[in-house]
Amino acid sequence: MGWSYRKSFGSGPFRINFSKGGISYSVGVKGARVNFSPKGTYVNLSSHGISYRRKISGPANPSSPASQEGFSTVPAIYEPAHTIASAAIGQLTDTDSKDFVQELSHTATMIAYRNWLGVFPFVTFLLVLLYASFESRTSVSVPATDSTLVRVTSYPGVYIRKKPSARSQIVKAAINDQTFLLADPSDSKWIKVIFKDTVGYISRRFTTIEHIHHDQVNSEVLVLSNNYAGYELLAGCVFFILLIGWLNRVDKKRLQMELYYEMDEEFQKAYQEFGRHFTTFSGSAKIWQYLNTHRTSDFKRNAGAGQLIKRTPIGGIAAHRVPLRFFSTNISIPYLKLSNLELYFLPERLLIKRGNTFAAVFYRNIQISGSTTRFIEDESLPRDAQVVDQTWRYVNKSGGPDRRFSNNRQIPICAYSEYTLRSETGVYEVLTTSKKGAMDNFANFILHIGQLQSRLGVS
Repeated sequence: MGWSYRKSFGSGPFRINFSKGGISYSVGVKGARVNFSPKGTYVNLSSHGISYRRKISGPANPSSPASQEGFSTVPAIYEPAHTIASAAIGQLTDTDSKDFVQELSHTATMIAYRNWLGVFPFVTFLLVLLYASFESRTSVSVPATDSTLVRVTSYPGVYIRKKPSARSQIVKAAINDQTFLLADPSDSKWIKVIFKDTVGYISRRFTTIEHIHHDQVNSEVLVLSNNYAGYELLAGCVFFILLIGWLNRVDKKRLQMELYYEMDEEFQKAYQEFGRHFTTFSGSAKIWQYLNTHRTSDFKRNAGAGQLIKRTPIGGIAAHRVPLRFFSTNISIPYLKLSNLELYFLPERLLIKRGNTFAAVFYRNIQISGSTTRFIEDESLPRDAQVVDQTWRYVNKSGGPDRRFSNNRQIPICAYSEYTLRSETGVYEVLTTSKKGAMDNFANFILHIGQLQSRLGVS
């Protein structure tokens, strides 16, 4: 059974208390005292049978489960995010590419006659023709009608007979308040009614005759008001098709840019190898772009990771794509679409596009570094990923699973390849491939071209 003990000694406002919980001290007067004990400091107020007690300090909370597992109770520290992004597009061009870039940017901002003088007027013509050729008219969908119904008034119901006689064969039993169409009311004792596809007779004394009027129902319908709309549409289509075709040829003469390379047989073979390397790179099941990173000390809730990375899949990749509509070339241009940039890999330089603005950097001014990184993959596992280890969504101090979380699943650790593209002009992009080494040969080829340009002094 429980027991308690309490004894107090004191003089004046000061008092020493001995109890089961230990020794405590208090100071104050009757109705208002402050108590100091191992459990904390309390303020006690009472008056006329009403008391108030409030704790103003106390010992630290008992150890949480996390501290019992060996984790520090210090709040998790997150460093400011490190943004991974190239500088403004106007700063990226190196000195040797300025004239080339200015011509591209100027052409990109020129208005295409085909759209403004051809496509948009054609769409406007179709809308105007559609609006002018049809009109709304009121149509009678249900005409006004009058009908005469026979309503059963007998509470128990009534029989419908085959002939106007009480001894005739019963065709149907009708219930109270049921209605039928009137066929012939001429008989003074029997009323002829219609139900479904047959007729029958009901005794007149069990029914009443009602006349019901149904109003006319109108609806708005769209009708063709222009009898020549088909001819006008045909003539307009022929005219605008011819106009758009002619404007397209005019735009091609105004906006066409030609970039042709003269390659000897040896360089052609080397450039074909460049294309094959890009195909290998693009064949990786997943290619991501890093947007930002930041370090954290909250290893427990981040599967043991010390660095958190925000990434996004590459928006588009193609073995060949031209930067402008009327851009003509005799080579294939590998293409990557990042979150805010488009990259075109020309034989001698990297062409960068943002909106209608271009930048370009010779390969001798680009540095590409590659490495293998261990990545804790909490999304779907790519088919070509190399799993090198396993961890848990929530880990304890020893790296094992934290048993306090019921949904604690195992997460693979993959060996991904990470590539960083930099230039002194401000190019800074980080790409990661799920296939280990997918971009190695492509990156090495670019570096070799850059080294050759540096030796030859290419500009």
